[in-house]
Amino acid sequence: MRKTTLLAVVCLVLGAASLRAADWGFSAGASMCLFRQHEVQDVYGSAFPVGVQVWTGWENWRISAGLEYLSDGGQAFPLDNGQDSFPLRLTVTSVPVAVYYQAWIKDVFLAAGGGISYSRYEERWEDLDIVVKGQKWGPFLAFLGGYRLSLRWSIFANIRYDPIPTGKSSVLVQEVRLGGLKIGAGVMFTL
Repeated sequence: MRKTTLLAVVCLVLGAASLRAADWGFSAGASMCLFRQHEVQDVYGSAFPVGVQVWTGWENWRISAGLEYLSDGGQAFPLDNGQDSFPLRLTVTSVPVAVYYQAWIKDVFLAAGGGISYSRYEERWEDLDIVVKGQKWGPFLAFLGGYRLSLRWSIFANIRYDPIPTGKSSVLVQEVRLGGLKIGAGVMFTL
């Protein structure tokens, strides 16, 4: 995780043609994750990740790196339709790095972009002492819109498709994907 965070910071710094001419800022927000796979939806429903990002940019281009955390509980049921249920706890920590193209219309901004995300995940079967964990890189696409409240503060809403592939299979699916469509909102502060 430390190596990935360091990589994200290095990408931000190396991408700067002139650090003085670049805009810098921070954002924080929360979203609702609609899991892509029905099997994951059946176990966890919807999840609510939170995250922070640092970003920089020049003219219409923005580069961002962040940290996102998701923790959600769920229930698994036996395949033989038995009455037992098994409580589960899923945690996913992601480091997304993205490039956006942004356009302004007065105080409204719209942006579209994509990037790559490094995710560490852990699924814990609380009653059975089973833990499934791993880490994986995966691509994502994002769309962002916002409104500038003042010189420094803005609010935003975003839609991001982040599949979070695990590279692992289960009895129900060939490859488990812990992501999906994320719809969120938050605040931005520009330095």
